[in-house]
Amino acid sequence: MRYRRLPPVASLETLRTVWRAVPRSAAETEDCCGRICARTDVDRREDASDWLVFLTALGCVERCEAGYRRTGGEPDAEALADAFERSVLGVSELLAVLDGGQALAPAAAFDRLDEPGRRQIRRAGGERYVARLLGWAVVFGLADETGDGYT
Repeated sequence: MRYRRLPPVASLETLRTVWRAVPRSAAETEDCCGRICARTDVDRREDASDWLVFLTALGCVERCEAGYRRTGGEPDAEALADAFERSVLGVSELLAVLDGGQALAPAAAFDRLDEPGRRQIRRAGGERYVARLLGWAVVFGLADETGDGYT
């Protein structure tokens, strides 16, 4: 399964802060989104929910019958990058179109995807989703941002 919900792009430190806000045991709270909003700079419950799904995709949070809980130790940048590429919808396809060395804006990267890829990305949020994917790819060291776009 590949996940397609992404929070706004943030730093690795912010990711780790949100991760630390997730309880160690799902039984610790009935309102994980509220807990994230109370303990971090995440203002909206919708964004907190996106964080939970994203952290699940990255393998550092798991959904249990009672809610969400942290897994493992402090998230490692290399493991996060690997899970991001493997588990988030469109990442590997997008990185493949960036491989040409020419800097691409999010819209140009979206246009270079094959039709099945564009269809999936369109359903996930289109160019806004591509911009977030590219931003997270930079955070995880999988892409670089230049003044002209992403490589």
